[in-house]
Amino acid sequence: MKVLDIDEIEGRRIMVPGMTRVLKDILVSKNMTTHLGIIPPGQASSRHVHPESEEVVYVVKGEGWVETDRERKDLKPNYLVFLEPREYHQYKSTGKNDLVLFVVYSPPAEVPKK
Repeated sequence: MKVLDIDEIEGRRIMVPGMTRVLKDILVSKNMTTHLGIIPPGQASSRHVHPESEEVVYVVKGEGWVETDRERKDLKPNYLVFLEPREYHQYKSTGKNDLVLFVVYSPPAEVPKK
């Protein structure tokens, strides 16, 4: 068993043109990857895809949206998002506070390192 204090895990900044977000790599096993994504107000993730992995996202706090090629859905705390492999998607923080997302990929997906 592992019990982790997420507040003690150091985050790393991911910088892409026009946006900076923080990722906290929480746990990686042979069957999944987990991290905490923190998107500042007004910022968005890149539009991206995980070719081999399903993605489950739990909204911890903040407000925003998730968009795929087919639709856009609003997000708020206690919402859960499920994405199939090969489903392009993007997240945006639209509230006054950070959008905080707990993310699980299975099988493990490559997460940006920069």
